[in-house]
Amino acid sequence: MNLHLLTDDLLLRLLQASDEHAFRELYQRYWKKLFTTACYKLKSKEAAEEIVQNIFVSLWEKRATLQIDNLENYLFIAVKYKVINYVESLMVRQAGQKQLAGNTTDESTEATIMINDLHAAIQQALTQLPAKTREVFTMSRFEKCSVREIARHMNLTEKAVEYHITQSLKLLRVSLKDYMVVGVPLIITLLK
Repeated sequence: MNLHLLTDDLLLRLLQASDEHAFRELYQRYWKKLFTTACYKLKSKEAAEEIVQNIFVSLWEKRATLQIDNLENYLFIAVKYKVINYVESLMVRQAGQKQLAGNTTDESTEATIMINDLHAAIQQALTQLPAKTREVFTMSRFEKCSVREIARHMNLTEKAVEYHITQSLKLLRVSLKDYMVVGVPLIITLLK
């Protein structure tokens, strides 16, 4: 079978059936585009390679449960969020190194502490959610899945998914009310 003539949808179906040739075709079809995008944003070939490799490893590992409407969009969104996570972790590492070196001002130290406190509060608030609601919220806000994708993945109606998202946002708003002034941009982004 000539796999390069198949559509992404057909290759995804083959991938879900653990077809290594379909995976290889998808890898060859998208690796360079994803790498170029990541490299452009990060200005680091090594980091871009690592990000793209991780995306394809995840694609293979989750192949049986994937519910993807548009593979190309899915992959480029994955690159976008992996780049964001990479930059954030790099910034945290650099801030930590500056603190160890004593190069930070009291103001930046305070901001770092506040961000760490906010992150811990968000994680704590998430543990208060029922398991299904937490999973829906995580897929919606952190994995950027659509309501339809979540509904398919969790075998729920779209209304049920929307209900879980609404409930989680209500609880998180209450739990994080003390941080609303401090971390307004982060919380607003998270709770949209």
